[in-house]
Amino acid sequence: MFKKLVTPMLIGAITLIGAFLVLHYNRGPMNTVEPLSAPIPLIDSSIPAELETATFALGCFWAPDARFGSTLGVVRTLVGYSGGTQANPTYRSIGDHTETVQIDYDPSKISYGELLNIFWESHNPSHESWYQQYKSIIFYESEDQRTLAHESKSMRESELNRMIYTEIRPLDRFYVAEGYHQKYRLQQDRELMKEFESMYPDMGDFIDSTAAARVNGYLSGYGDPEMLQEELSQYGLTESGAEHLLDTFNERKGSIYC
Repeated sequence: MFKKLVTPMLIGAITLIGAFLVLHYNRGPMNTVEPLSAPIPLIDSSIPAELETATFALGCFWAPDARFGSTLGVVRTLVGYSGGTQANPTYRSIGDHTETVQIDYDPSKISYGELLNIFWESHNPSHESWYQQYKSIIFYESEDQRTLAHESKSMRESELNRMIYTEIRPLDRFYVAEGYHQKYRLQQDRELMKEFESMYPDMGDFIDSTAAARVNGYLSGYGDPEMLQEELSQYGLTESGAEHLLDTFNERKGSIYC
C-alpha cells in the first residue's frame, strides 16, 4: 500500500525537477551546469528596420573598423576583403584583394556623404600604396554612391591641392575576414571580452553587435567622449567593465592606428 502511494509522488517530483533544469540551465561538457548567457545590451535591442551599407578600403581594416564603429548612426561594422578575383580569400592568402571595412548605418542619423568625410579624414589618400592589400578604394553599390564618391574625391583633391590615388569602383563581392580580425581591439581586452562572451557566445552575433562596435572604437581611442557618457549604460557592461572602458579611452584618445 505504501509503495503504491509513494511511487506516483516520486515520479511527479522528478518530472518537475527535470523540467526546471531544462528550462533554466544549459548542460555543458563533463556534466557541468552553466547558467544562461547574460541579456543583450540595450543598444542592440532596437536595430533600425531601414539600413544602408557603405564599403571602404583605407590602408588596413583594424583602425577603420574602430573609427567607424564609434560613430553615431553606425549600427554594425565588418572587416573583410574586396576588389580582387581570387575566390574565398584569407588573410594568409589574400590574392589580389584589398583589406576592407563594411558599414551598416542608419541614414536618418548619418549620411553617406558624412561617412565619406570620415573616410577621407582617416587616412592619407595622396600617398600611393605599393601593395594591393592596403590600397585606398571607395566601393559603391548604387549610382547615388558613385556620384557622391566622385564629387567628394574632387573636393578633397582641391582642398589638398595634390593628386589623390583613391580608386572608385563598383562593389563586386565582400568576403568577411576571419573572426580574430573582427573588433580586433576589443578581442585583445580580456576583461571586456569576457563580458561580451557572456552576452554573445556566438561569434556572428558578437560581430553584428552595435555595442561591440562602439566599445571596440572607444578602446582604440576613437569616438566622442560625450556620446560615450550618454550611451555607456546601453552597452551591457558591468560597473567595473564600464570604468575600465572609460579609463582606457582616456589613456588612448586618438592614439591607436593599424
